[in-house]
Amino acid sequence: MVIQMIHNPLYNIYIASCATDGGIYQYHMYEDGSLKMRNFTQMDRPMYMAYENNKMHILLRSPFSENTESGLVVYDIDFDGNLKTPSSIISTKGEVACHLSVNCNDVYCANYISGSVIKMPETLVKHAGKGINAIRQESPHAHYVGFTPDKEYVCVVDLGLDTVFLYSKKLEVVNKVQVPRGHGARHLVFSDDGKYCFVANELKSTVSVLEYKNRELKYIDTVSCLPEGYAGETTASAIRFDDNCIYVSNRGLDTISVLKNKNGKL
Repeated sequence: MVIQMIHNPLYNIYIASCATDGGIYQYHMYEDGSLKMRNFTQMDRPMYMAYENNKMHILLRSPFSENTESGLVVYDIDFDGNLKTPSSIISTKGEVACHLSVNCNDVYCANYISGSVIKMPETLVKHAGKGINAIRQESPHAHYVGFTPDKEYVCVVDLGLDTVFLYSKKLEVVNKVQVPRGHGARHLVFSDDGKYCFVANELKSTVSVLEYKNRELKYIDTVSCLPEGYAGETTASAIRFDDNCIYVSNRGLDTISVLKNKNGKL
């Protein structure tokens, strides 16, 4: 889901439906919280979207007839928030692209199945190795790509390798940090001051704390998102940071965990 702030109505909200007959739903949200559907743009299995400079960048799971690679399409957004004039679809040079980030003209995509990251349209880096979970970590699985708060570097989170990579904008490795083995690093957020990075680990529903300092990420600690004594199956998904708190959604347990940050200690 992407939320775009406008004046009247208060927000445009875009929701991706990842189905063969799916697409992007556009809603208006008003001051009283009510929603009104405004438009639907059909497309085959949109995986993720990112809004930047009045354009919507959208990843499509497998839009090409000749191969199984994912693709990136860019729409203009008109005055009413409608998606217009789509670009040609450009390959991400990997399968199941699941995340992207945009900064000015720089667009980066993470290919989950292929375990690779690409700076569109040509600079591709493939990860190598595997983790200890034979089912979920049989190979690299890049799950997130995003910028450091200073916009100088690119972070890539690989679930298959339990690793967070810090890259230059040219996708040259600056350094890398591992979370505990088998935890399955998925997504991350930075603290407002940019000093700390918090990684949601999908497979164990934990959060790892990393310090960001002097062009490096440094591992500090990992804490659980689950109630004491819980033994059921659950996986962490989204992570957000607001007002010095970390919010993590847990699928299976179907909860949102709230962790308080005190100078990198949760």
